[in-house]
Amino acid sequence: MKKKSLFYLASTAILIAASSHQVFADEPVKTSTPQPTVEVNKQEAHSSVELQTKEVTQTAPINQTTSSSSSKNEATASSTASTEAKVSEEQNVVKENSTTTTETKKDNKSTFFAAQNNQATARSNPDAQVKKSTFVDVSSHNGHISKEDYQHLAEKGVNGVVVKLTEGTSYKNPYAASQTQNAQAAGMQVSAYAFSHYTNEAEARAEARYFAEEARRLNLPSSTVMVNDIEDSDMRPNINATTQAWADEMRRMGFSNLMYYTSASWLDRNNLRTKGPIQTEQFGLENFWVAQYPTSKLSADDAKILKYNSEAGAWQFTSQAELLSGRHVFDQSVDYTGRFTNKATPSNRAANQPIKGKITVQNKNPNTGTFDVIVSDVSAPYGVREVKVPTWSNVNGQDDIIWYTAAKQTDGTYKVTVRAVDHKFSTGLYHIHLYYIQNNGKLVGVGGTTTELSLGRPQGKVTITNNNPDTGTFDVLISNVSSPYGVREVKVPTWSSIGGQDDIIWYTAKKQANGTYKVTVKATDHKKSTGEYNIHVYYIQENNQLVGVTGTTTTVSIAHPKGTLTITNNNPDAGTFDVIVSGVSSPDGVREVKLPTWSHVDGQDDIIWYTAKKQADGTYKTTVKVSDHKYSTGLYNVHLYYIQGNGKIVGVAGTQVNVSLARAKGNLTIQNNNPDTGTFDVIVSGISSPYGVREVKLPTWSNVNGQDDIIWYTATRQANGTYKTTVKASDHKRSTGLYHIHLYYIQGNGKIVGVGGTTTEVSIARPKGTLTIQNKDANKGTFEVIVSNVSNPDGVREVKLPTWSNVNGQDDIIWYTATRQTNGTYKALIKASDHKNSTGLYYIHLYYVQNNGTLIGVGGTSTNVTISAENLKLTGKITIQNNNPKTGTFDVVVSNVSSPHGVREVKLPTWSSVNGQDDIIWYTAAKRADGTYKITVKASDHKNSTGEYNVHLYYIQNNGKLVGVGGTTVQVSKTSYPTPYFSQRDGRWAGRTYGGYTFAATGCVPTTVAMAISGTTGQTVLPTTVADYLYHSTNEFNKRSYGTTSHGIVLAARHWGLKTDVLGSTAAVREALAMGHHVLGAVGTSVFANYPVTHELVMKGYNNGMTYVMDPYNSNNNGYYSVDYLFRVRSLDPTDNTEGSPFMTIRL
Repeated sequence: MKKKSLFYLASTAILIAASSHQVFADEPVKTSTPQPTVEVNKQEAHSSVELQTKEVTQTAPINQTTSSSSSKNEATASSTASTEAKVSEEQNVVKENSTTTTETKKDNKSTFFAAQNNQATARSNPDAQVKKSTFVDVSSHNGHISKEDYQHLAEKGVNGVVVKLTEGTSYKNPYAASQTQNAQAAGMQVSAYAFSHYTNEAEARAEARYFAEEARRLNLPSSTVMVNDIEDSDMRPNINATTQAWADEMRRMGFSNLMYYTSASWLDRNNLRTKGPIQTEQFGLENFWVAQYPTSKLSADDAKILKYNSEAGAWQFTSQAELLSGRHVFDQSVDYTGRFTNKATPSNRAANQPIKGKITVQNKNPNTGTFDVIVSDVSAPYGVREVKVPTWSNVNGQDDIIWYTAAKQTDGTYKVTVRAVDHKFSTGLYHIHLYYIQNNGKLVGVGGTTTELSLGRPQGKVTITNNNPDTGTFDVLISNVSSPYGVREVKVPTWSSIGGQDDIIWYTAKKQANGTYKVTVKATDHKKSTGEYNIHVYYIQENNQLVGVTGTTTTVSIAHPKGTLTITNNNPDAGTFDVIVSGVSSPDGVREVKLPTWSHVDGQDDIIWYTAKKQADGTYKTTVKVSDHKYSTGLYNVHLYYIQGNGKIVGVAGTQVNVSLARAKGNLTIQNNNPDTGTFDVIVSGISSPYGVREVKLPTWSNVNGQDDIIWYTATRQANGTYKTTVKASDHKRSTGLYHIHLYYIQGNGKIVGVGGTTTEVSIARPKGTLTIQNKDANKGTFEVIVSNVSNPDGVREVKLPTWSNVNGQDDIIWYTATRQTNGTYKALIKASDHKNSTGLYYIHLYYVQNNGTLIGVGGTSTNVTISAENLKLTGKITIQNNNPKTGTFDVVVSNVSSPHGVREVKLPTWSSVNGQDDIIWYTAAKRADGTYKITVKASDHKNSTGEYNVHLYYIQNNGKLVGVGGTTVQVSKTSYPTPYFSQRDGRWAGRTYGGYTFAATGCVPTTVAMAISGTTGQTVLPTTVADYLYHSTNEFNKRSYGTTSHGIVLAARHWGLKTDVLGSTAAVREALAMGHHVLGAVGTSVFANYPVTHELVMKGYNNGMTYVMDPYNSNNNGYYSVDYLFRVRSLDPTDNTEGSPFMTIRL
């Protein structure tokens, strides 16, 4: 439905427009950062200023552009306001986040405006006075604040604290005592505030007394600044008179130093477009502490420059001041009159923390050209943010000075490592000075010392390892590598003594994980020279100079290629052998191992150059197959060659081996010879053929009529390596007696070869099965037939049990299909009622439907059946269960059902005693697993009638006749529930959006459906619960267009287990209302809506043509209306008529 959306969307657009910011650029703001004053020599001062220049942080309010310029000796900054937010909406100020159920959040009902740029109080006012110190306000949300915490705040320029004492007349800050006492101990000026809620003068006086009494309890002097926190929007009417009453009562209680905290938007003199209700002239503007945030986070320094609300007593410029690390943020304010800070006498920690620090030089190392500077016993009056250690050599003044920032160690000391390489490799005297950057940003000198630094010679030790004649290689290891000038690379020039240095190579050694350096020298890279080799060591230092360190010599020899050939696994059955090459080596390296191999037959016409594969143990291996050598037998030649690292091939060794081929083999075994199934298995094991086995063939036939039934079976390979086939006599003309089984292989060369054969005797048993009669029940006229020991060589697809009585031949014969049981037997239940209730002799025969579909007789039996006389009568017991007044339903259960002519159906005609049988329904009961029959009767199907209900019992017998059995009555009541009223504009959900539309604008259908469901089921279902279902689980709500289709009502009702009925006429609406149902109806132009907006209503009750209507949008419309009128103004919109009419019931 289209729900009140046009004016709502328009109002949303207005709010969005009102929230946009306008940009101005006419307010200059100056910020500057003072430079530290430190007495040092000219060069050091020059560097310290550079340091400070890097550290200066420009701060400016949000939406301002800051520009800066700097030189080596000074840092200046100016900022010009290029933009300023012009805001018509207030920014929320979070004064406190409530931690108790009785304490109101500070921003509960108030919002604080950012200033406009065209108001004098918002502009930078050079003439306005502002105190150097700032102050904060605290409440229970700041928790415990220690004396040391307050001293930390004092170090950051905070000298005053305003402590929340009370709220209204029922809440006291549980931390107030410790927060005030610790602040006083730290020398802070302590003021107090009360969060007010009063709306009349009596409440104002009561809250004032409550506040004053708490201040006295905490021993606060009468001169304390006592603040009235005014921000509850309920206070705005009559605010001046009620606040005057509060002030008068405070003065009567002995407290006259009063101030008033509020938002700028509450004051009649402010920097905003609209003026507030508080008359500042009545209370004095200088007595106001004004909250207004130009940006989300503003520094104290910038606030002192901006000087907003400078005609007031104080200005709270932020609620997000992060003044204590890891703690709750603070509200911070500047003090214009000194009321909050003038009496402060901070006993901050500076008095007890002198400037001191001890410098120690450690770990002087001439080899590396380094030393460590350790600073211990570090302290300063305003804390130490950084420890600076300017250091330089005595050579050429301070041209190599570096301002090191020392790193704090776990033991609380600070450490710097100084490297000569960073100071132009200067030696001799080094100067080390010590400075602190304190927490207030100032740089202060602490002390200094000197130390001597010398540089050692480069060092290194050369060792020759892994001198290997087989490979013609050796390793050069350089350990203990060091140089005071640093080592960038380790160079190892190497050459043989033959031909001078014509084969010299300058190797670059690679650093190893253990800190040594390594080079591998190959004789092949030095013209394969042998004899003496010269190895020198040089370092390329960090200053790019090449310096010689040490040297050595070694002797190199080169062995011949080696390798041992071994023949293994010479297998005549498989026609294969393995060639193993061990002891492989060559001074020129081994890229590949080659094994040319051929048989002695016909020369080398079958030669193959095998490439051996390296094994995990370092040997090489190849497998030779006679099938790859024309199946030749006799002598085979195997030679060994290496392809060396230089690509050349070299012969190493050779050997010979005799190769023979065995005959094909295989063992035949007959298993599982089963006369019951007429089958047997043929197993082939021990399979081998030197020519390989591609397939295993098993030609099989019976001895009857020669080979007219022969089948060439292909055996299937099993997991254990054997082969298997199953032979069925049914595939061999059901022959019995001797069977012949021969074994053949199709070999790898495609040829077929006979291997062996065997015979076996085959017999076929007849079908078997045992019939047993059990569980004969004369009361029911039933018995069970059990078939056990079921078997048949041709398989059993089904077990059939043709059964008939001896009366009138086989006119009652039934071919039962027995059901297989878990124990392998088959079972059928025989009922005399299915056999015309005949008694006496019954015949039961047994047949199998075989796997080939043919039917075969197996056996038969008979049994006598009797039926007790009482069971030849009609029986049936009616029981009423689950009579539920909440749902208006009850169950009818019929047990002990029987009839001598059988029971085809159980009928239960049911009606209420109201108006005769006008609501009678002939129910057909459903049979249940326990043999009983059941129906559920709903009062809603019987015009919601209550009181006495009549239930009769009839059977439709197997002969088609209807016969009465019995009847009973039951009392039915139905609980009715009140229908709650919900408004789509309820503040709990009005602003929630679905598909871009708010619930207030489009939520009439979910709201009326929620009322109907709650009134029908007695369970409270909220409008948003219905809306969430319709939006997320259907496409009927705010999807195709805004609003809900009438099909959405059907889906929602169904989701909550309810039914809907479409009402297409006034008469149908009247009838539904008269029956007590809820009716939902969409209307167009009427007292409720104006088309194209349509609106959903919920109706309940009926009296003389009138019904009670609840309007989810406007409760003022709730009341009695004519049903004729409501149906006449029904909606004709297609979305409201998807079910055929815009009116429908929701019912159980």
